[in-house]
Amino acid sequence: MQRVRLFTAGDAVSSAPSLGGVARLALPVLWLALAAAVAVVLLENPKTPVYDQARLVDASLSGPSYPAPSYAFTSQLVVIGLRPFVPDSVELHEVLRIAAMLFWVGAAAWLGSLLLRDPIHFAVYGLLLFSSQFPFLWLSSELVTGGFLFLTLAAGLSGAPVWLLGSLLALLALCKIEMLLVSVALVGWLVWKTRDEGRGPAVHLLASFAVSLVVLLAPGLVLIGWNYYFGYDGGTSRGFATFIQHYASLVAPLQHTPGPNPWLQPEVYFQRAFPGANSMSDVVFAPGLAYLDFVALSVARGIRKIGWLFSWGWLAVPVLVWARRRAGVGLDDRERLLWVSFVGVIPMVLFAYPHIRYFARYYPIFWLLIGLGIERLQQTEPSSDEQGERRACLVAASGAVLLALMLNGQRVSHGLAYVSVLSSYWFPD
Repeated sequence: MQRVRLFTAGDAVSSAPSLGGVARLALPVLWLALAAAVAVVLLENPKTPVYDQARLVDASLSGPSYPAPSYAFTSQLVVIGLRPFVPDSVELHEVLRIAAMLFWVGAAAWLGSLLLRDPIHFAVYGLLLFSSQFPFLWLSSELVTGGFLFLTLAAGLSGAPVWLLGSLLALLALCKIEMLLVSVALVGWLVWKTRDEGRGPAVHLLASFAVSLVVLLAPGLVLIGWNYYFGYDGGTSRGFATFIQHYASLVAPLQHTPGPNPWLQPEVYFQRAFPGANSMSDVVFAPGLAYLDFVALSVARGIRKIGWLFSWGWLAVPVLVWARRRAGVGLDDRERLLWVSFVGVIPMVLFAYPHIRYFARYYPIFWLLIGLGIERLQQTEPSSDEQGERRACLVAASGAVLLALMLNGQRVSHGLAYVSVLSSYWFPD
């Protein structure tokens, strides 16, 4: 079987953290104990599926209910796979939430084990993931999407067979509409990376990706028709429907007088700025600067949201960038692969705004890039003149990570989002 070889022997990916006897047992126990604690909380506080989650639980292979990309295709396949074992819809919802959480955690753990060699870094990484409260996220499709992204990246890093990698990329592309862009970008990067190995690996990867997409989508096209891929409620496209709601939600607080709920009656706000618009092309090319105003508001909202999410961790970014430039430590192929996945932020900005829940797919990757940056600096021998500043940079970056972990812990202990997990739905905006 063809394998995509991303790394040379000198830049091999470790299959697990460099562990001693006790740590080899302690780290898996830590992750399993935290996952078990989350599962207990979820089981003790069942929720009725609502909104997109309700539609997800009703997924089936019959007629118009066949999984569709506009409704989290891959997550619907997960539900269909679980249904024979859990036929009751109420129980199925709770099993789905636990399965999505375990998949997200497990895939993130595997990806982390391929990149982080220091067991302390791997332990802190796990604590950051669980204290973020993303495992409690009740929109299971967000966790499934993140899980497939981590799984696909890990498969690429570990040299998985090309047919398997192509199939995972196809499933990733169908997790959410915007993930098609991420999958295509990853395929493009992998093809470029393997260009020195001849056409074989690239052709096999492209073929397995394309064939997998055809096999997965063909039944829906036959059952539903050509509007199957982008179609959404009322016959509009998912991207356009998403834009209308998010435009309304961003401009509603800026009105002089209170108006209707922007999520329930977005047309009131939308038609004022884009009269007669029926598609995203109408919106983009509408007279005036209304769409650019939306993009500016989306970027501003996104900066505020991700600033809250990653908190003190952002301080490690400029420190590591400066220290690595001084040390001549550029990006390696592992880091480039992770960075390529962030192309998925572009549709968030252009069609919606970066919700915190969307970053379930990027939260672990951010901390892995920070951890990998710290470890690569540690592995580079500084000159005698640079030893002091290198040590200061490593202390500052590590301190920022620990401050972020402490803030996560404070949020949990003070019951901010955690109380929402128990009493209502954790649905971070």
